[in-house]
Amino acid sequence: MSGQENIPNYLWQSIVVTLLCCLPLGIPAIVFAAKVNGLVTAGQIEEAKAASSKAKMWCWLSFGIGIVVIITQVILQFGAIMLAAGVEGY
Repeated sequence: MSGQENIPNYLWQSIVVTLLCCLPLGIPAIVFAAKVNGLVTAGQIEEAKAASSKAKMWCWLSFGIGIVVIITQVILQFGAIMLAAGVEGY
């Protein structure tokens, strides 16, 4: 193997899901993503792979929870608009 191994850090993905999806779950994603390059540079490849894996997991959790919350909010707002407009359901 030559030089440093290419391990994805998921930093930009972590920042995006933190800002757009779910702040509380995006913060650990950023923390783990920020560790990856330093660990690779230090030669701690297994730890870098673990940090990369955890960053990816937190990104997906933040994305999934964020999407569920957004969809729920849209449904509730639509229901409130219908209720306010006097439209009866069922």
